[in-house]
Amino acid sequence: MKSVSVRIRGGTQTVPESIVIDKESFTTHYDRLSRNDLIAKIQSLERQVQQQTRDAVPKQHARPFDMNQYGQHRIALRVAYLGWNYAGFESQKDAAVKTVEDEIFRALERCRLISDRKNCDYSRCGRTDKGVSGLGQVIALNVRRTTTKESDGPVPRYISTLNRCLPTDIRILAWTRVPSTFNARFDCISRTYTYVFQREQLDIGRMQQAARYLVGTHDFRNFCKLDPTKAITNYERTILAFDIDRLEDDLYEVRLKGTAFLWNQVRCIMAVLFLVGQGRESPEIVKRLVEIDRVPARPTYAKASSLPLVLRDCEYRVPLSWVYLDGTRDDVLTPLSTYRVFHEMWTRLRLQAVLARTFRDVVGQGPVSSLDPERRLEDYLQASGTRDENRRYVKLLDRPRADSHEVKMNKYKLKLINKARQQK
Repeated sequence: MKSVSVRIRGGTQTVPESIVIDKESFTTHYDRLSRNDLIAKIQSLERQVQQQTRDAVPKQHARPFDMNQYGQHRIALRVAYLGWNYAGFESQKDAAVKTVEDEIFRALERCRLISDRKNCDYSRCGRTDKGVSGLGQVIALNVRRTTTKESDGPVPRYISTLNRCLPTDIRILAWTRVPSTFNARFDCISRTYTYVFQREQLDIGRMQQAARYLVGTHDFRNFCKLDPTKAITNYERTILAFDIDRLEDDLYEVRLKGTAFLWNQVRCIMAVLFLVGQGRESPEIVKRLVEIDRVPARPTYAKASSLPLVLRDCEYRVPLSWVYLDGTRDDVLTPLSTYRVFHEMWTRLRLQAVLARTFRDVVGQGPVSSLDPERRLEDYLQASGTRDENRRYVKLLDRPRADSHEVKMNKYKLKLINKARQQK
């Protein structure tokens, strides 16, 4: 079959001669077309019609989302997060610093549940530090309703909606409606932290005895990091329960429940308890450290690692009625998807742990095996404290002291005065 070149928009195309339109009659000789040519002609005409339709219909731009068309209500969210990859929960002044709170705000704004983080009356229960995780963190804020009407409409799908926009190591576990005056921080009556550690050569009985001395109301300024910018004047906190129990194999878990906690308080407590468990300090050392008249400033010692620390639960005066399901037809899919995320993560980390153990065992067959087991424990705990040149352990009460609260406040006030003078 003969072919001819036909000029079309954008160039030329070779087509069968039989489908070319007669210039005089402007008709196609359909009776001359084979079956394949007829199909090709129909497809060509369909493409032309589609193109003409697209050119004829003007492009419609999406209307901007108007938050003012929706009402608002106040909710609380229960958040779980692994803090290993974040510089703490609370947002920082430096936007380049990665925090859990920033990720949550980005998800809220992306889902258009809030228009601005500054205008949603936001509050959080705890400000966990860098590396600390949370399983019971609670935040509260005002979000838009899912309908423009005053009625509540269907059950909002806050959990699945937000989790789709969050990193896998941050999950919304549940939500609930709360009164307009609810504050996640000030309405909380207790917080529970857990801390997992490996026993190694630690004396658990001595650690449990020291823990019992800390139950009750004490001045914990020697068990925290002082921050003069916060203007804290009262360092008394109440510990309601302090338990140390075997978790599995050689792992133990500390469960510490209190009304509130100071900055780094749990990590400082654990550092001292590790020294007690090593036999370097007596259990009564914790009693001495809360006697501010005798020990007005904190001895220098390193804090315990933040990795095993978890904000486990937050308790409120009026118990919150948490909603763990999204109100969809397949309710179970919401918590199941969260379970799968953490199960896959656990499987991957477990395999990595096995590989790390294999590497450790192989390396341990070399010169490392001759090291003192107590020294290896000390390096693991990272809370051994100061030693002199002969590597003799220095008791806590014999060590140099950090600045007391009064000294820190005076230095901070002097810094502000000098700054104000420089600005004049």
